[in-house]
Amino acid sequence: MNILEVEHLKIWDSLTGRILVTDSSFHLSQGECLAIVGESGSGKSLTCRALLRLNRSGLRQSGDIILNGINLSGLPEKEMRKLRGNRLCMIMQNGMRAFDPSRPVGAHLRETLAVHTPWSRSERSENVKRAMESVGFNDPCAVLARYPHELSGGMLQRVMIALAIVLEPDILIADEPTTALDAVTQFEVVEQFEQLRSRLGSSMIFVSHDLGVVKRIADRVLVMKDGEIIEQGETGEIFSSAQHPYTRYLVSSKMALQRHFRQLMGGDGVAEG
Repeated sequence: MNILEVEHLKIWDSLTGRILVTDSSFHLSQGECLAIVGESGSGKSLTCRALLRLNRSGLRQSGDIILNGINLSGLPEKEMRKLRGNRLCMIMQNGMRAFDPSRPVGAHLRETLAVHTPWSRSERSENVKRAMESVGFNDPCAVLARYPHELSGGMLQRVMIALAIVLEPDILIADEPTTALDAVTQFEVVEQFEQLRSRLGSSMIFVSHDLGVVKRIADRVLVMKDGEIIEQGETGEIFSSAQHPYTRYLVSSKMALQRHFRQLMGGDGVAEG
């Protein structure tokens, strides 16, 4: 059963007329993780923001975005605001930009939950505390009292994951969530996403240029280039028998980097991702 169906999505710049995403169609099944891969500028992030209708005002979009039978393309903005965070939750690439720098991160979480849940203040606080503990924070209250600049990129990502745990969205969209993180923190954050998916049973769209992470976490892969979907299929098929030359290039480049890394580390003892 498809929880999300995107049909003929087109995104263009209203000032220049330039088409940024061309006639994209894809679906997401219940409980599935779909990875969207491609180089910078391929349209990955534009596509994800279009699902929530969050692209900047100068961009226009057409096509159908159907969530559990509801066409989001025709919904009034007031109705869309109710769905964002509750039914569709997006974890941004840069955690620092996701929070108001003038306020503690806890204020953002409390306001979001006040909008999207019927809970009392004490219930919100208790649920946030449990979620923060589940993503590895030993002292949630201290973290929530800090300002965004006082937390590392990895910590901010975990705060956003904790919010997703509390909201229990139907679909979690993660837009390059590990790009700004060091290797150790990347590993920890990916583990949190795997645990989140297992715990909630949510469907997930995972945007990344890191094919090692994609191979580990995704059920299916969608490949974009210059605003077009050029190939999509099961993860194993994409990595072993891709049809499009660009997809084969992406996969072979990743394998070459892995071989180089193993050589630097002194042999074949390092497992492939």
